[in-house]
Amino acid sequence: MSQYQSFPGAAGDSRTLDKLKALRMPELGGKAFLDVGCNEGFFCGFAHAQGAIRVVGIDHSLSFIQRARARFPGCEFLHQGWERLPDGMFDVILLASALHYAEDQEALIHRLVERLSPDGTLVLELGIVSSARPEWTQVRRGDDERLFPSMPMLRRVLEGYAWKWMGPSISQDGDPVSRHVIHISRRRPMAYLLMQPPGYGKSSIAKSLFVPAGVPVISGDQKISRIGRGIEDAPEAMRALVTTDWSPFQIDRITRDIFDNGLGPQLVGRWLDGVDGGDVALDVYVPAEHGETVERILVEHGYMPVRLTWERAVDPPLPDDVLAQRAEQFYLSLLGGESSDGDGAPRRVFDPLGFVDEITIEDDRLLVRGWAIDTEGFLPSEISVKLGRRNLRVDSVEKQLRPDAQRHLGLPHALVGYQLVLPATDIRSVADLKNFSVQGPDGTTFNLSGQIEAIVRGLPPR
Repeated sequence: MSQYQSFPGAAGDSRTLDKLKALRMPELGGKAFLDVGCNEGFFCGFAHAQGAIRVVGIDHSLSFIQRARARFPGCEFLHQGWERLPDGMFDVILLASALHYAEDQEALIHRLVERLSPDGTLVLELGIVSSARPEWTQVRRGDDERLFPSMPMLRRVLEGYAWKWMGPSISQDGDPVSRHVIHISRRRPMAYLLMQPPGYGKSSIAKSLFVPAGVPVISGDQKISRIGRGIEDAPEAMRALVTTDWSPFQIDRITRDIFDNGLGPQLVGRWLDGVDGGDVALDVYVPAEHGETVERILVEHGYMPVRLTWERAVDPPLPDDVLAQRAEQFYLSLLGGESSDGDGAPRRVFDPLGFVDEITIEDDRLLVRGWAIDTEGFLPSEISVKLGRRNLRVDSVEKQLRPDAQRHLGLPHALVGYQLVLPATDIRSVADLKNFSVQGPDGTTFNLSGQIEAIVRGLPPR
């Protein structure tokens, strides 16, 4: 039998070392490797030398298999054709210079891909005829004729797989068509990630780009909102984190807390609930430091993450608290810097005073409106809320203009109104507000502008 593969001291018809370089193999260390049509086992020997944990070669020629076993005793060589493939899955499968011998070349490619591990690669070396049409062409090669695909035909065969043309292979004397190397793997569904901060137009991009393409869009805000409102179930640790002091205006903070507490995998699982395994677009805010975590988790779920990044077309709005502070500073700066009322008299000293004008339930939030002053006629620096002896958490304090209080008290400005935002998880009726009080930093209790039943909006009496 003639020598085909080339070894030191045994030159063959094939420039085997050059071909090995042209195949552009992936990493083989720790992998399972199969060579279909292995000849004397040159490529199996290379895989074993690279640290592959399982190396199998098959060939229909017993003589080649016997030579391979003698050369590379650390590998497994089987005398059989590709009609019966070895058991198990393989991370890398090589089919070099042999596809044209198959009775059904397309079926063989499909069978080999089926034996790939989820992240495996089929390294295919084959001849490709030059044609603009998708066709198989009968080509005379020495003493026989074989079918070779055109590139359009190969694209059709590989539709549904992820594949890449790696470059030309090494020519051999008598080749009727040029040889090429193709790497083929299972196609993972795409997970398109829109993870930019709030205000970057994620939802608009998702609706204009993915909805027309039929790609499902998952809203991260909506998922967390459904958990927070008890509409959707979640693992206990996540549910407790979301529902404790739930507020739809705190979703960004809640998302960060979920990742900071190591619950990222569970949250990504919530995003993917109900997805049929195809492509998906994730309209989700993710803090920048957790972006790689999300990508890793998606890979574990069998997706190929594709992160989309972009800059805002215009400057983003200032954060609400920053703008509010600057606006209030400007308003108060119009008072001037005098330490008197302007006529030489010392600035007035006021009795601390406060009122609660209205209490409203809105989206599971308790909104408390009123006005208050300290001894200098300004809104107190701190306002606290109690229900009996229990202090309630105040999520935010919004300062508001109250010209009615300014006129009534003769104040130099009207910035003495407030709106407090609190979680309302424990308040379901007016009766739950028994012993409700709002206080300033010196312990001054704000008066109710009327009976509590009259100033509460959106709650039943009991």
